[in-house]
Amino acid sequence: MKPHSRGTVDRLKDILANRYFWIVLVMLAICSFFHYAIPAAPTTTFPMTRQAVVRIIFLLPVVAGSLAFGYLGGVVTLGLAVAVMLPRVIWISELPADALFETIGVAVVGLVLVWLIEVQEREKRLRQKAVEQLATVNAVALTLTRPYDLDSMLNKALDRVLEVVGSLEPRGAIFLVDPRGQMLHLRAHRGMPPEVLERERKVPIGECLCGMTAEVNEVLIVRDALAHPNHTRCPYHEPHSHVCVPLTSKGNLLGVMDFYLRDIHLVDAIDREMFAAIGHQVGVAVENARLCESMRHYVRKITEAQEEERKRIARELHDDTIQGLIDLSRRIDTLAVDEGLSGSAAERVEQFQARVEEMVRGVRRFSRDLRPPILDDLGLLAALEALISDLGSRGVEARLEVTGEKRRLRPETELELYRIVQEALNNTRRHSGASEVVVGVEFRGARIRVTVHDDGNGFAVIGRPGDFGLMGQFGLIGMEERAQRLGGYFKVLTSAERGTIVVVDVPV
Repeated sequence: MKPHSRGTVDRLKDILANRYFWIVLVMLAICSFFHYAIPAAPTTTFPMTRQAVVRIIFLLPVVAGSLAFGYLGGVVTLGLAVAVMLPRVIWISELPADALFETIGVAVVGLVLVWLIEVQEREKRLRQKAVEQLATVNAVALTLTRPYDLDSMLNKALDRVLEVVGSLEPRGAIFLVDPRGQMLHLRAHRGMPPEVLERERKVPIGECLCGMTAEVNEVLIVRDALAHPNHTRCPYHEPHSHVCVPLTSKGNLLGVMDFYLRDIHLVDAIDREMFAAIGHQVGVAVENARLCESMRHYVRKITEAQEEERKRIARELHDDTIQGLIDLSRRIDTLAVDEGLSGSAAERVEQFQARVEEMVRGVRRFSRDLRPPILDDLGLLAALEALISDLGSRGVEARLEVTGEKRRLRPETELELYRIVQEALNNTRRHSGASEVVVGVEFRGARIRVTVHDDGNGFAVIGRPGDFGLMGQFGLIGMEERAQRLGGYFKVLTSAERGTIVVVDVPV
């Protein structure tokens, strides 16, 4: 896209500052000198006058002007060349008819050369522009394939497209259609003042340029926006243009992307096709992001329901099962005392009591794994200490290392981090064969990093953490999803030499 509204003075300054202008001018001056200084004598090698040869040489600056300044430059240079040749044809030449015929021939050949050069340059520009447009579409596609939430994705896409447009004052916005299909809602914007944002929060379908684009579902390019009858909501009064792109997926309109361009731009068919392709890509990305948001919301609700059910089961185990087992143990003890049992009978009673006490410990451990009360009462660090202590009682040396300023976090953050560490320690105990585990908690300003490092056997990693499903490592997938729900990231570093390191870094 090339600016079209620059002043004549600015263009003239650019031409005078171009070295090729002076080269063409010097070539014309040299040809003019030889044209009037050399007599019209025949050459010794072929039957042409030197003057005819000089006229043909005038084609050189014409070709140079066409290559340097395009079709218009070639035509202007040819016109100057003909203007230089005509005085000799009219007043000096001894054979004016022959000279005029030669001059017309040079002009015709010059026009053909200028046309051929323009055709070649146009094809070259089209090929180059098609490559640039393809690179632009690919760059936008690469931006949209990264895992962003909907708003982040829209902002990234808008930044990328504004960078490609290259306007002096990049301004743009992305609107999404509401569920009823009657209103466009502003979701991302760049370079727009507060008063414009307040006015453009909602745009009815069919109103203004964006609403008109949503209504017709086609790319709308308005070079002179001030003269367009539908340009009613934009408060800018300086000359500018708009490019409004519908965001579509599977033929459905999802939103509109609007670019404000300070200069009036010329946009050709390739630009229109590029914007249509970008609009389709952004539309598909919007639909995918919404599906991911719905899935994350669904998973979050399932997780919340699971945690509530775990809490209920843990409470019932503590209030009913454990209390019932303790009451049973006391009754057995009272029975042994009242009956005065001795010998083998007393020994069997003691075995019953030991078995009941073992069941109480097992149910307490199970209840604590389901939902540790210490997590709600004392926080994440105390709950991790209890996890590590339990792992130590099972023969694995474990310790907790805390750095930074200790503090409580939001309950959902503490719960998710606790579940991640719990799953990591369970994997260590079951599969790694490790003898030592270090759980690190680092408070870093607005973020917290939790690491679980064991000296076990490690395992083979295939691709990204999201590919753990190919290995049947669904526990690792669950850990990654928990980290993503907190807006953080999750990674696993593993090898036979250094064991396994699970890293979780989330904002707090």
